This record gives sequence, structure tokens and C-alpha cells, in this order.
Amino acid sequence: MRILLADDQPILRMGLMALLCQVGKHVVFHEADTHPDVLSIATQHSPHIAVMDLSLSGIFTFDLIKNLRKHAPRTPVLVVSMQDEMLYAERALKAGARGYAMKNWSSQTLLQAVRAVSQGKIWVSEQFQNRVIEKMMTGSEITAQGISTLSDRELMVFRMIGSGLKKSDIARKLNLSPNTVETYRSHIKQKLGVETGAELSRIAFLQLQEEQLPPNYSATA
Repeated sequence: MRILLADDQPILRMGLMALLCQVGKHVVFHEADTHPDVLSIATQHSPHIAVMDLSLSGIFTFDLIKNLRKHAPRTPVLVVSMQDEMLYAERALKAGARGYAMKNWSSQTLLQAVRAVSQGKIWVSEQFQNRVIEKMMTGSEITAQGISTLSDRELMVFRMIGSGLKKSDIARKLNLSPNTVETYRSHIKQKLGVETGAELSRIAFLQLQEEQLPPNYSATA
């Protein structure tokens, strides 16, 4: 079995390799820590599965997953991350991933996830499955502070707000007009049920602290 491991922390890649050697006989690993390397390895070697972190070099891998689906459709993606499944699994699956697992799950559960995804199955936790079923039954969006209702661009703006950037700074970084950024801010406040800019900044800051992400951690547009 050929496994592509994509993580920007070498120690974590080593740990995953030690674990995933148990997946089967003659396991061959291809390592990557950047978006271009992942695409290059996937297209050249056609791994049986790509096991990747939710971010590489501080950038979400949602667009990378979409590109893998386009350029290496035979390689299913399993996201293995420390970030909350309830917030990010749905985004990853919509981008084209076949599964989402947490790094703090048991070794046996991670092995089950890898085996399932490599065999063409979808893998998420029972808790996430129940969330999806409840959402279908009630027709409501069940989220952690409504964050999972944000679009990828809104999530990017939300994180920049949490890092303390002003509207003009966000506009410059994203090559947008200040008015467009303000529109995003308004949409975010509406989705999160927030009335003031100060409250939005507080929630965004606390969310970054809770996830223990670097302040410049952002999604790609």
C-alpha cells in the first residue's frame, strides 16, 4: 500500500508512519509538507490514500483537497487533525475528503479510519454522524457558536479579526475594498448572533485561543 503523509511537523509524520505500518504488508510512505509537494506526489505516484493535516504551513487544505480530487481522483483523502471535527469535518467532506479523524483518537480508531477510506468508504465519528442526522431531521444548523455556518472567505475574515487586524488591514491582505470587508463582517455577525464589532472581536479572539492556532492561521479563498 502506498500512503501519502502530508503534515508540516516531521515528528508527527514519524509518529503516523510508525502507526500506519500496521495497516498492511509492504506499506510505502511518501512524505510532504507543502501544497505543491502533495499534488506532485499524488499525481506521480498515485498513492492508495492521502493522510493529511487540516493545514500545511498555516493554510487550510480545503483547496488542496479540491485539487487532489481533480488531478488525482483515485487517491482518497483522510484528514487527520487536532481541530474540532464538529467545526471542520463538513467543510473537508464538501471539499472532497472521504474522512475526518482526530489526532487524539486511539491508535485502533485511526487505523480503522485509514483502512475504511483506502477501501473507498467514508469515515467520520458517530458523534458527527448523529449531528448530521439531527440537522436533517430538524432542518436546523447545529454549530459550535455558529462558526461552521461561515463560508470559507467569512472564516478567513473571522480569523483575521481574531488576530487583531483592522478592517483596512484585512482589506489590504485579501485585496478587497473596505466596504467588502465590512459586508463580510456584517454577514459574520448575523450568522453568529453578534450585535457589536467589539463582541465579534472578542469571540474571534477566544476561538483562536481555544483552538491554539497561530494568529495568522487562515483559509485560502
